[in-house]
Amino acid sequence: MTVTGRSAAERSRWPRLRFALASLVVLAAAAGMFAKHASERLSALPQLRTVPIERRDLRITVGTTGTVEPDEVVEVGTLVAGRIIGFGEAPGQPAKPAEVGTRIPRGTILVQLDRDMFEVELQKARAAERLASAEVQRLETQHRQATREFERAQRLRATNSESDFDKVLTAHEMSQAELAIAQARREQALAEVRQAEINLSRTTIRSPIDGVVIDSRVNLGQNVSPAISGLFLLARNLDNMRIRASVSETDIGKIAVGQPVSFTVDAHRDVSHSGQVDKILMNAHVQGSFVTYDVLIAIAGATGNLLPHMTADVEFETVKRENAWLVPGESLQWWPAEEQMADAAGNIAPAEGATNLPAPVEGDHAYVWVPAGEGRVRSIPVRVGIDDGVHTQVIGDELKEQMPVVVGVIRETTLARIIPSVKTIR
Repeated sequence: MTVTGRSAAERSRWPRLRFALASLVVLAAAAGMFAKHASERLSALPQLRTVPIERRDLRITVGTTGTVEPDEVVEVGTLVAGRIIGFGEAPGQPAKPAEVGTRIPRGTILVQLDRDMFEVELQKARAAERLASAEVQRLETQHRQATREFERAQRLRATNSESDFDKVLTAHEMSQAELAIAQARREQALAEVRQAEINLSRTTIRSPIDGVVIDSRVNLGQNVSPAISGLFLLARNLDNMRIRASVSETDIGKIAVGQPVSFTVDAHRDVSHSGQVDKILMNAHVQGSFVTYDVLIAIAGATGNLLPHMTADVEFETVKRENAWLVPGESLQWWPAEEQMADAAGNIAPAEGATNLPAPVEGDHAYVWVPAGEGRVRSIPVRVGIDDGVHTQVIGDELKEQMPVVVGVIRETTLARIIPSVKTIR
């Protein structure tokens, strides 16, 4: 009776055991299928393209070109026409003319014009002056005689007729007027003598300043005149140079006096020079519809490797952020798919399905995305600063140096762009 009852109990437990075993098999199969599905889903996530965040200074600049020139340039020309018969000597070097690059003191002879015609003109002027002086002496004698006769006529006026007195008075007044005319002609002759002396002295062209010859535009035997532009260019001091830059009307509003400037010249590409805006000239240059303004830039430091008329590539620094966090601009426009998100940032997602956002502007709040493992990403909130068209300044508490930020994904149906600084993360 006992055995029979035990067998019945065992028989009743077997169905329950089989059900439990079957349930375990089903659960194991479901777990395996779920794990496989999850693994396939993760493997289906696209690969991420990342770029490390940078921390450095960011400068926004306005670029243009300019010309190196001395602070003070004097154009030496001629005030009289003539033929060049010689050049002055360089200081301390007899028989050697003052060539380009020669430092000369004020008063050094640069050019000697033919003096012959001017000496003749001076002789003629002096002869005319002597004639005018002699004429004055003659008329002074006549005027003294007319004065004596007039005084005598006055004493005898009671005994002479009125008509005789009138003749004497008229003669006296005429002599006085003729003497004044002669004196004026003598003054004119003296002025012509002075003019001839000045013209003769101008045949010797001298340096008006202490400086350096930076250009010579004449040759021996050449005829020159006041209509010809400067024969020589002199710079007071080549140690003090400046740049004359041309800035378009669209950019001139960003330029201000005292603004920092950096520039290079083709002759020394590896050397960067600095300076600052000295003057903004109001006299615009108009060519058709294109308007530019000249900006003078004072160069800081030594300028020994700069020569006049060198072309400079100039950058005006309009904005600068020191030690700023910088990310590529496209990292602020990328948005992950929902299955890629490892945090709850999906709550602030843009329109459903959007993966490319409009470029944010300074002051906006945005997100950058960093890898979170297994193809997922997490968001870091940032505030947007300035940008130079390539990199954008961001401000945030969770940023770290060399932290990779996502700029896009690599899809199986497209080729990834080959960018040396971009890493691919699974």
